[in-house]
Formats: sequence, C-alpha cells, structure tokens
Amino acid sequence: MYTARWDDLPEVEVLPRNHRRAVSGLEIGVNCIRWEHPTGTPPHAHDDAEKAVLVVEGTMDWQIGGETVRLDPGTVAVVPRGVEHSGRTTGAAVRFYEVFAPARIQNLVGFLGKGLLPPAGLGRPDTTGEA
Repeated sequence: MYTARWDDLPEVEVLPRNHRRAVSGLEIGVNCIRWEHPTGTPPHAHDDAEKAVLVVEGTMDWQIGGETVRLDPGTVAVVPRGVEHSGRTTGAAVRFYEVFAPARIQNLVGFLGKGLLPPAGLGRPDTTGEA
C-alpha cells in the first residue's frame, strides 16, 4: 500500500485556470482537479481508459456523448472509453476527482510523451455565456 496527501503532490496547470494533481498505481489513476472560474476542457475522448468524475465542490456543466449534464457536489459521472466529452464551470470554482481505469501515465508530472489537451496558455475553452 502507498499513501500520499494531495497537498504534498505537485500541481500542474494543464489549461488556463485548470489545475491537476495526479497519482497512479499499476492499474488505476486518480486526479484531484481544481478549476478556477471561468474554465473548462475542450471536447476530447480517452481511447485508452474509462473515466469517472466525482464532484466535491462547485457546479459544472459537462457534455458527454452529446448529452449535457449538470454535475454538483455528490454527483458521479462515468465516461466510457472513447466517448467525447467536455466540461466548463458555471459560475464559481470547482473541485473534483477523476478516476481512470486503466491508469493514464500521461497525467503524471514529468511525462515526456504527447498529451491529449493543448498545453496551458495555448488556447482557452469557450467561456461564452459564463458568469
């Protein structure tokens, strides 16, 4: 067994105002995500893993497979492998956890391969209509 405190792990800004801390085992990966408002992620899919999103603070809108859902504290959403999804804040900061199975090593600090999302500062998700 391995343990860590989220606050002791390095935080990476993966998109503007979109911050991630990540841990991984051999078969599962967990991210602690902190979004400052306004932010979100552009449409993308994970062909290599299934993803669960567990919201602990704030509210956000997600598009999953063409359907829009509102996620708030206590909500869990599962995004199947290969299904396009995106999300955005709805008026305040958000904190949530992502669980990937199998683990995605590209979420870890220091990964040298190609990431799925553009690097921070190279583009912003659409924030039109956000408060």
